[in-house]
Amino acid sequence: MNAIAARWNAFWFAPAPPLTLGVCRVLFFGSLLLWQLPHDFSPWGAYSRVFWMPIWLFETTGIQPLPPTAIAWLQTIWKAALLLSAVGLFTRPAMIAAFGIGTYLMGLPHNFGQTQHFDTLVVFASGALALSHAGDAWSIDEWIAARRERGTQTEQRPRRAQRVIAGEYTWPIKFVWVMMALIFCAAGISKLRRSGFDWIASDNLALLLLRQQYHLSDGEPLTTWGIWVANHPLAARAMAAMSISVEALFPLTLFSRHARMLLVPAGLGFLVGIRLLMGPTFEQFMLCYVFWVPWDRVLYNAPLYAAHAARGVGDRRRELSAAGTGAGAATGH
Repeated sequence: MNAIAARWNAFWFAPAPPLTLGVCRVLFFGSLLLWQLPHDFSPWGAYSRVFWMPIWLFETTGIQPLPPTAIAWLQTIWKAALLLSAVGLFTRPAMIAAFGIGTYLMGLPHNFGQTQHFDTLVVFASGALALSHAGDAWSIDEWIAARRERGTQTEQRPRRAQRVIAGEYTWPIKFVWVMMALIFCAAGISKLRRSGFDWIASDNLALLLLRQQYHLSDGEPLTTWGIWVANHPLAARAMAAMSISVEALFPLTLFSRHARMLLVPAGLGFLVGIRLLMGPTFEQFMLCYVFWVPWDRVLYNAPLYAAHAARGVGDRRRELSAAGTGAGAATGH
């Protein structure tokens, strides 16, 4: 039990620098803002209550759709909170507002008869960041705090010294990993439970690819490649097998670095393939892939790689120059 508890704590609270979580905050809220900027949620408040079929969250809490004008003001506040969360100004209250208001606004369309699953992970990721110390790096708040404390004595600023490496910067990222793994795995298991091996061996995926060409999805396919795949049964069945394999095996990414190297890019490619061939808009889901990148290593090592490459180019030029000089001396020039 002690070993299990140690592994559990190591998974969630392994000491890490604040940089990775800070970069995830910037990229996640910044890209979410850019994605949501042209979207207008206010028309959902104008629909007749006849079509109101609340999902569990709205039914349990008794939340009702606001009038269109109120929704328009609310989404303006939300987008401002996304901006503040991205730049790191008033970071904690901004992230809390982004999570609370975003849950309401993104949840509204789910209450009119068709629930989607492309923005569920966004809500969970927003909630994790709202409860975290994601503003301790790459934020205006941290820059202001650093300027204020620059003139103080070292012994008077222990809090900043403790921020260098801490477990508080690990669990939000791992939480997004776990939620993404559960969502992928649930989709794969659902396919196997409902259809079994026939989901792969039959023409099911080919028919789905053809059906999506008739404007049935929330988004149009970006290409007509789905028709070609549907007309080649072996290609369609191979794609079906790969999709179920990626989904069902995705939880391995939580335990194996080698599985992450294979399944995380494969999952992203799977979502891109859905967008290209079938149309459902998984762009918001794809935003959460920023949590898989070890930004501290990427950003710390990038200058080292650049310097190493520059030294390599310089050494090569010197070698060529020396070779040229030697050749000139040999020929008497």
